[in-house]
Amino acid sequence: MMNLKNKEQLILAKAIDGFRKATGLQIDHVWQNGRADALLTIQTPDHPIHFEAEIKGVVDRFKTLTLIREPGTLTYPILLVAPYITKEIAAQCRELDLPFIDEAGNAYIKAPGLLVYIVGQARPERTQEKPEFTALTTGGLKIVFALLNQKTIAPQTYRELATFAKVALGTVGPVLTNLQNRGFLTPAELGPRRILDKKRLEDEWVAHYPIKLRPKLNARRFTAAKEEWYRDVDIEQYDACWGGEVAAEKLTGYLKPLKITIYTRKNPDQLIVENRLRPDVNGDIEILEAFWAVDTELQMDGVAPALLVYADLLTTTNPRNIETARLIYDRYLT
Repeated sequence: MMNLKNKEQLILAKAIDGFRKATGLQIDHVWQNGRADALLTIQTPDHPIHFEAEIKGVVDRFKTLTLIREPGTLTYPILLVAPYITKEIAAQCRELDLPFIDEAGNAYIKAPGLLVYIVGQARPERTQEKPEFTALTTGGLKIVFALLNQKTIAPQTYRELATFAKVALGTVGPVLTNLQNRGFLTPAELGPRRILDKKRLEDEWVAHYPIKLRPKLNARRFTAAKEEWYRDVDIEQYDACWGGEVAAEKLTGYLKPLKITIYTRKNPDQLIVENRLRPDVNGDIEILEAFWAVDTELQMDGVAPALLVYADLLTTTNPRNIETARLIYDRYLT
């Protein structure tokens, strides 16, 4: 489930959007670490007006309104932010002179040079998520992988994400919306995108990768003519990279590979012929199609991104691989 802070961020983002659409006024915000949830600034033509936000998921006129912090304990007046304010609660807020905004665009703001009172806007419809979340489909997992493997995701356009993830452009929007609704991504209304709860998103990706994405990578198995053949191979000349145990050895220096995993972006025939690999359904060499288009800033030369190596190791359930996976997580993913 979404944690409390993520829920508050979504409520605030939607309420700000509703206020902007209803009034044409701009609200800027800064998340606080102190007593208030956020500092809000309404930009009027004459001067900025500051409030300290009290974000509530549910508003009960007999309880919530009486528990709102006294304005005297804060630097600026309190502004209640909620998913929806009914006409009755709006009237009580006005009696208490308690400013509010909600996701539907209802609002009461009374300050020098500004009076806003909007009530009766219809409650926003809540879209129901499909049982299979779009971010957990094959295309969704590719996009999540793209997001998790950039130092910053803010400058990336939908087209850039689609190119990196090798998915159709129309796939990106629904996946980002799904991530926002589930508390993994800041809403567009809050400015540049930022991942929330990165550890939980990584865990979800790792859990679903071997079930939904890996089986689609056209894996083929081979046997080599000699042991440790891979040590002399410049894998990048084949537009490929090491995954699994070989990648883990290169990342940690800890694991001696017994199985070889290769991700390649082009036809692997040259790699197969030049290294004398023989088809073998039980072979210890596995060649798969790379599902990301370009190397990332977080990726070491010739090695798959650490998140993918981590997932490869956990998929094996081998104790030595699990131990190495923990090393990789601590060094490269925390």
